[in-house]
Amino acid sequence: MNETSWRHHYIPEFYLDGFTSSNGMFKIYDVKAKRFKKNGKEFSPRSQFFEKNGNSWISEDLIDDKQETKYSKIDNRVAKVFQRIHKSNFQDKFNVDSDDIALLQYFVGVMYWRIPTNYSEIKDIIQRKELKELGLVLKKIDDSSNLDIREFEERIKNDSNFFKMMKYWFPNISFPEIFDCTTPLHIIPFFKSFPPVCSDNPVISRDPDRFRVYKDDFIFPLSDTRTFFRGNKIKKLNGVIKILIDTLIYKQALEFVSCTNERYLEQLDSFYDKNFSNLKELRELIFELVFE
Repeated sequence: MNETSWRHHYIPEFYLDGFTSSNGMFKIYDVKAKRFKKNGKEFSPRSQFFEKNGNSWISEDLIDDKQETKYSKIDNRVAKVFQRIHKSNFQDKFNVDSDDIALLQYFVGVMYWRIPTNYSEIKDIIQRKELKELGLVLKKIDDSSNLDIREFEERIKNDSNFFKMMKYWFPNISFPEIFDCTTPLHIIPFFKSFPPVCSDNPVISRDPDRFRVYKDDFIFPLSDTRTFFRGNKIKKLNGVIKILIDTLIYKQALEFVSCTNERYLEQLDSFYDKNFSNLKELRELIFELVFE
């Protein structure tokens, strides 16, 4: 009998592998406590950025991890694309085709709805919309039933298992928008000049409160040397842009940031404090410098 999984990563292990040191490890900075976990101890990607039973459907007598299995299937497909990108270069067009690019864009959407920083948005949408607006329809099979459909719908919407289902379902609801997506996507390399930085909120969008993966420009690091951009035209990028991106990835984190060099986060803190009053200023500058 297969053991039911419980360590459910909201940032997949294969993604985190692109932000480790040569030994496959990194340090974890606790944003709320403002200190490194266990005095700067190094951790493996497997041991971080997960929730216990985060994708399990839990009832009184059952824990079902089928939704985590579905995430794993997506991750396994995307991981193969990541491997080719990491082993290739710009001259080889990173060894990806149009189907791979579409899968990467879908993965950005999956990541957006998968991370805890956006859980409140999911819950708000669930409460504001009827089930039919979320792609679901309730129907009475037995007309003799006294079941109140509206009351039953509210019970479903307030079930924690329904929330878990919807964070998986939301990327699929929006997926048809990809067919109207004409904005080009780019994979741009950066030189390995700075220590790798990742966080529990790795998607950079112009407006984080109203992000649409197939309509809005975004920046999504694939590793410390590869970054995925959606935008009509990319300007010539340099190391300053990489510092700005690393700073925003760090500063928009909800709880945790991974890095391989404690001093680098201190430098990003100093850089941010000297040049910006808030995240909005930093975000606007990044998009101004990156896209024409």
